[in-house]
Amino acid sequence: MKLVFLVIVVAGRSVAQDSLQATVRIQEPDGFTTRRVVATGLVGGILVGSLISSYIDWWKDSAEPFHVVREGIFSDYSRGIDKIGHAYTSYFYFNTFRNIMLWGGHDRSTAFWWAAGTTAFFSLSIEIGDGVSPYGFSFEDLAFNMGGLGYGMLQSAIPFLSNFNFKWSYVPRDGYRWPPRFTDHYDSHTYWLSVKMHELLPSPLQKYWPEFLQLAVGYGVDENQTKREGVIGLDFNLEIFPVHNPELQILQKTANMIHLPAPAVKFTEQKKPKYYLFHTN
Repeated sequence: MKLVFLVIVVAGRSVAQDSLQATVRIQEPDGFTTRRVVATGLVGGILVGSLISSYIDWWKDSAEPFHVVREGIFSDYSRGIDKIGHAYTSYFYFNTFRNIMLWGGHDRSTAFWWAAGTTAFFSLSIEIGDGVSPYGFSFEDLAFNMGGLGYGMLQSAIPFLSNFNFKWSYVPRDGYRWPPRFTDHYDSHTYWLSVKMHELLPSPLQKYWPEFLQLAVGYGVDENQTKREGVIGLDFNLEIFPVHNPELQILQKTANMIHLPAPAVKFTEQKKPKYYLFHTN
């Protein structure tokens, strides 16, 4: 919690100077414009819809007295892929909510704090819901939730961190279905840290590394969820392509938090490395 407090202090002081590459903010007159109302309602709708979906999927007809569980981080249960998933979810929600608020014409400070507050509320609500269900309240889950949120906040405050972005790939082995059940397919998740190599190289070397191409390291588990997997591969920066339509900018920024199939090498515990022309899961 000290780390979260530090993140809030640093970000709160720096948010007015937010200089991430391109925002989707639209300048509009003060007041309750249509775009602003739509943006606020959309964030609220996503939040409420996510909570309703969580209730139906996990908590319905399974009430228990509130209790706490201690799962560890990289314990036998899913080898920690669920913990990284908690961090990514908060990171994804924060960035998505912030971009929607900017699109709606809210100033950067308002967008920042709305995104941070709604994401923190969602994270805490999920853990409280788990606490009164068979799953149990997990301080480890909450810590990873807040860690993902904290990193998203820091990225908004420190432009250099925008060179290191979390991404996710998900291709279930038995095919996609609706509604999705992400927790049923932990073996189909890979979480990535994608690095903008072009931006980090010295200026004389940048011409040798395409701006759209990135390096990424990923983490997953095998199909039995008993062995950890590390992945090293390439990734694509979708935000280098100029998009002027604000609605398409939101889609572009959202899509850029997804890792597209690309060449990679996978290292599974007690197995030989596997080479992929297009890694999916």
